[in-house]
Amino acid sequence: MDKNYQSKDSVAVVANLNKLLQSSKAQKSAELEIIHDLLAADYYSQLSDKVNPRSDLCYKKALSSAKRIQNDELRLIALIRQGYYYFVYRELEAAIPHFLQAGELIGKVNYKAVPLFSRHIHQISSFYGYIGNYSGAIKLLQVGLPYCKDGTALHISMVNSMGVYSEKQQQLGQAVVHFQRALGIAERNQDSLWMGIVFGNLASIEEQKGNPYKAIRLLRENVRLSVKYNEHLDAMRSMIKLADVLIDIGGWQEAESYLSRSEVYVKSKPFFLPIKTRMSKLRSEIARIKGDQSDELHYLKQYVQYDDSLRATERYDELQRAYWQWQSDDYQRAIEASKGERKTTLLLELTFGLLLTSVLIIIILLLNRSKNKHKIKSTLLEKEQLTYALEREVLNKELETITNSWKQADEKSKENTTLIAGLQSDLEKLGKENSNIKVRSVEALDELLKEPIMTDDRWTKFKLTFDQVFPDYLKKKKVKYPRLTEGDLRLLALMKLKYSNMGMSTLLGISMDGVKKGKQRLKKKMEDAAAES
Repeated sequence: MDKNYQSKDSVAVVANLNKLLQSSKAQKSAELEIIHDLLAADYYSQLSDKVNPRSDLCYKKALSSAKRIQNDELRLIALIRQGYYYFVYRELEAAIPHFLQAGELIGKVNYKAVPLFSRHIHQISSFYGYIGNYSGAIKLLQVGLPYCKDGTALHISMVNSMGVYSEKQQQLGQAVVHFQRALGIAERNQDSLWMGIVFGNLASIEEQKGNPYKAIRLLRENVRLSVKYNEHLDAMRSMIKLADVLIDIGGWQEAESYLSRSEVYVKSKPFFLPIKTRMSKLRSEIARIKGDQSDELHYLKQYVQYDDSLRATERYDELQRAYWQWQSDDYQRAIEASKGERKTTLLLELTFGLLLTSVLIIIILLLNRSKNKHKIKSTLLEKEQLTYALEREVLNKELETITNSWKQADEKSKENTTLIAGLQSDLEKLGKENSNIKVRSVEALDELLKEPIMTDDRWTKFKLTFDQVFPDYLKKKKVKYPRLTEGDLRLLALMKLKYSNMGMSTLLGISMDGVKKGKQRLKKKMEDAAAES
């Protein structure tokens, strides 16, 4: 039935849904009504392209009905579909409880009685992959594969996904095995589209192995097939990857052409933010190679803006992944506690009959050993109190750790604010002393120095803009003193900006002694070079 409700003709879909609902009521079939509710929920989510009240209500109704009729197979479907619905629109906090409950049901249901079991397993595995649980995602795919029809696009996709997750775990050999298997299935069934996608994944492996030309051949074939079959997202990703590899081997003209082609497929949705960030970085690199400083600065500023937004998104995703782990652990603890309670209840029921038959003997023993009984009760009570105290201490420590983490983050934020204020003040002074082009570069430098620790990536951006403010300053130093390292150049740049040792220490992420020793080594190198000349 599922395929009949994917039409773009909304009138036809609504008519089919109403017909299905009437049929379920006429047959008094709760199962058909659940299917109707799930299909309706999917339809409304596609119609609005976001989380919406109508879909929420339909999913909730389907899950409630599945619980009521005690059909775990349909309950599993309802949980996965609703979890995936929230996941697609990145409502992870809402998705987590549904995936946790679904994970508990997997292994307990009759897989053959679950409609579209392999497809739903693929959906929940994609969530596991997103949160970084790659081994868990692969295990789920292995469970679903035997129930997937051989040679279908879903079959290829599941095997290919196993390769992707293996690659993310740096298990390149295992990844190649999965990719080759997916390619074999695609070739056997003449699925050119999936052949292209797998070519792109194999290209990534070849690049990591240091075979750029082989990677380029595979990526070109991926682009050709993806464009041919209108798989625009895959074509766009492959073009950007191809441009990246081409730049590394000096083919920037062809790389620029692929970037221009890929821009046609870029949209303004949040999903495209990482793609825009990467494209801006590649554009700035091409401009640098061409010697076009104006374009280089333009794309570099664009890259910084996208990168800042992307970092904020990634931090949020990291928090959501941590929340998943906490929820998962808490859910498992609740399950274990529930099992313990059930065992205790069963034990009480078994012993109750024995207690009834031996109550007279117990009373006599208790009367004779009343003092011992009192001691036993006291011992048990102390044990319970000790256990409770230990549990409370563990919880308090966890709370203290979380509180301290927030305090440290808050203190770090305040330190960063103070440092940034100092940087901005210095930059304003430089802006008054230099020409108009230098003022614009200072503004860009101000943006680049918003992150207090001078990482390698940040140093690259900083150096490009510093060269605009002080043309050839570092280049001349490097020519005059060839032994200078990148670390020495960082010190020279900060010394030129008249930073104190403390300011350098904070910016470079090293101790005050490290700054002093770095200056001493720098001075000695320069003196030795002068003596040699």
